[in-house]
Amino acid sequence: GAPLPAPLSVAIDRGRVRRIRASVAMATSSCPAFVSAPRAAVIGAASRAIARRVAPTGAKRRVASAIVPRASADAPPVPAVDIPDTNDEWEAVSPVDFAADVSAALAADKVVILGKRGALRSPGFVASLPESLRTVWLEAVAAVRAGDNGGKRSIMVPWDNGGSLKDVVVGVLPTAVSRHNCPAAAFAVDVVLAGVHPPAHGQSLGIITALKDATSDAVPIAVAVARRFPTYTAKSARGGGRGGVERGRVAIKGKVLVAQVDCGAASRLGSGRLDEETSARVVAVAKAVRHASRVVDTPPAFMDPDALVGEAASVAAELAGNHGLDVAFDALRYDALKAIGFGGLVAVGDAAARDGREPALVHVKYRPSDAKPGSVFRKIALVGKGITYDTGGLQIKGKSGMPGMKTDMGGAAACLGAFKALCQLRPSHVELHLVLCIAENAVGPRAFRPDDVVTPLSGRTVEINNTDAEGRLVLADGVAYASGTLGCDDVIDVATLTGAQMIATGRNFAGVLSDDEAMERACVVAGRASGDLAHALPYAPEFFTREFGSKIADMKNSVKDRTNAQSSCAGQFIANHLDPGWNRADPDASGDEAEGRIKRRWLHVDMAGPATNKDGRGTGYGVALLVHLISGELYADGK
Repeated sequence: GAPLPAPLSVAIDRGRVRRIRASVAMATSSCPAFVSAPRAAVIGAASRAIARRVAPTGAKRRVASAIVPRASADAPPVPAVDIPDTNDEWEAVSPVDFAADVSAALAADKVVILGKRGALRSPGFVASLPESLRTVWLEAVAAVRAGDNGGKRSIMVPWDNGGSLKDVVVGVLPTAVSRHNCPAAAFAVDVVLAGVHPPAHGQSLGIITALKDATSDAVPIAVAVARRFPTYTAKSARGGGRGGVERGRVAIKGKVLVAQVDCGAASRLGSGRLDEETSARVVAVAKAVRHASRVVDTPPAFMDPDALVGEAASVAAELAGNHGLDVAFDALRYDALKAIGFGGLVAVGDAAARDGREPALVHVKYRPSDAKPGSVFRKIALVGKGITYDTGGLQIKGKSGMPGMKTDMGGAAACLGAFKALCQLRPSHVELHLVLCIAENAVGPRAFRPDDVVTPLSGRTVEINNTDAEGRLVLADGVAYASGTLGCDDVIDVATLTGAQMIATGRNFAGVLSDDEAMERACVVAGRASGDLAHALPYAPEFFTREFGSKIADMKNSVKDRTNAQSSCAGQFIANHLDPGWNRADPDASGDEAEGRIKRRWLHVDMAGPATNKDGRGTGYGVALLVHLISGELYADGK
């Protein structure tokens, strides 16, 4: 029939309610979805839904408002724990199982089923649904308009042989996307799960994803789901304390069960389970995304330089202890950094170091456990910007520019999460090096100043003309260490570096810059495949290096012309501090020696836009991108 008018009020006279119930009774009597359901429950639920949407006529209208009960000492307390210290404890507070069975997900108190229309309608998938849902499934899927961004609808379905009604959300992802987007349409998962919240303790939420091609779609869809259920929270738990809350405690949430179904396999074999390798990748990447997002979400009073170093140390200990991997951890702090010559980290972190929050350079190394003595692997460094808080320094940010700057460690969080996931997948073709450049850009008596000259590890002097361009200074030390001291073949730096990145490539795409076309192309392809979208920035050192000209030093740290591709310029500043011999031809090399030399490559990922969502929460962007890149064809056979 015609669409009901928009909701204006819930004030409906009793006569109208009786007429509504009579019409609902007639409609539901012929609907197969409600044949076995308790009649009173169906009519009551349906009439309440209609009552919320029907507006009365007349001049006087009472607009309904949501009434949210306030916590009080009389309210029953919810299970709670002290604020967690470790990632495992945070996972236990807000548990998500990314390898759940379909039967377990269907048994949850609320169920969300999402996928592309073809997968949702595939015979094998439909056959896996309970009979009460199966009888109305195709009609429910057909009724959802996916459009360009996906769509959804909720249906109430009889469950447990008609003993209860279950809320089932049907989500349809767009069938086609533009050529720069992820073919899995992972971005639309956010639309489907909008308004779907983690369950309360003692309840559960089942999320079933129907995948047309599980090999390519499983990880990006799982990552999109992971982003909807972040772990960090500082919301007080309801209890018997003052004001009806328990100070210093967080409520334990119910479990989210994510079951992914390979509809191709379901149609062919009658089994929709993911293969073991794909399932392992899904679990490792999705959990690492939640870990990275928690690190970014944690307030700077708790996630200071010491805490971020501790996160890396915990990951290294877990990989070496629980997984038995060949992983080594090391961290350089203020005195060692100053003695060795990490001038960028020391300058940026000096003010906070006075109060005990010393800068750090963390190095974690992974080597394949089954490596034979003398084995040579391609050495890859993941260099992350870890500014735990950015005030802007003496050129301080304004009142609207500073809130949210706890997220300026997004690059370090991404590298940490990717390193963790990659090691759990046990790559046998590469040697991985995690390098985290950690500091707090604070204001104080020892803060570095405009007009100071800083000497990073590369030895190339930098005149400071912008204390709020601090990320490139710490990364200058990081890439010099990775390319020189460690002698890595590939250096990949990841950072929330410039606001200009969002002007260049937007909020959904990171900007990537590389001195190697194959590396750049592989990163863009990995972005589309993983859902962590990326787009190339222009690489032209001859245009951008001169933006940093200085009369008294080798360069300044900020550009002269802010209209000249700022993101590319910022990346070029970092590249200026790679080892002096980076990719330079040896004039004495010839023949087989020149032919057999390993080419060294640099990649810069500016993720300022996609590092956070519209609510300012960390997305864990970069984890899936880096895992896919390093697991992909670019590094096949260790090349």
